[in-house]
Amino acid sequence: MKKVLTPARGAILAAIVAGVALPATAQGQLGQALDTGERSTRQAEQTQTRINQLDDERSNMVGEFRTLIQRKTSAELYARQQSAAVESQERELASLEDQLGRVDEITSQTAPMLGELIDDLEEFIELDLPFRLEQRRENIAELRAHLEDPRVSVVERYRLIMASYTREMEYGRKNDTWTEDILIDGNEVQVQMVLFGRVALVYMDPTKRHAARYDRETKAWVPLDGKYKDEIAKAVRIIQGKRTQAIMYVPATKLAVTAE
Repeated sequence: MKKVLTPARGAILAAIVAGVALPATAQGQLGQALDTGERSTRQAEQTQTRINQLDDERSNMVGEFRTLIQRKTSAELYARQQSAAVESQERELASLEDQLGRVDEITSQTAPMLGELIDDLEEFIELDLPFRLEQRRENIAELRAHLEDPRVSVVERYRLIMASYTREMEYGRKNDTWTEDILIDGNEVQVQMVLFGRVALVYMDPTKRHAARYDRETKAWVPLDGKYKDEIAKAVRIIQGKRTQAIMYVPATKLAVTAE
């Protein structure tokens, strides 16, 4: 084993160098003392090394402890936030359950109202000028089918009904023309129908032999004089965009409105 020069051993060596002679017994005791001191010194070094290691371990443990404390604080904060979010969601869920509980009540009150709107629209169509009747009646049938279809929401049913009312209103604001097959004296004749808003409904065949207007009071077609035939032909061309706008003479009757 390699010897290490300790302070005690250095002092003895210094004494020997200086010419100090020691007895043999004293030299042996001194050697033992030096060995003991050397072992103590090495133990002290080992102890110091162990202390340094323990201090490093302590520092690491302190760092880990602080990290754990920070994580714990973050976890507690997250838990509080989640608890608040859960409480908010529970309140919202309770509100939704309350609203859902009233859906059946709202639906039961809305369905009859929507049915009445369809009834009123159907009555209006039957009392109106008889134009595009097949198309308008089919629309009423579709509205009733939607009213009974559970897949169609209440909101969608209402939207469809309001769209039908809007369409009926638009009929009174525009002129329209289309071909239609009707019975005249038992024969099927193709005629050109002309609708002047809700002011008048007339027709004329291509040969101008047949021309008539619908009478609201008698609910029947009344033949027209020849003076209106050219006006009807002109109106058809204007509505179809084949002629520039001009004054049109309409064979209209006075509309009587009675208050109930």
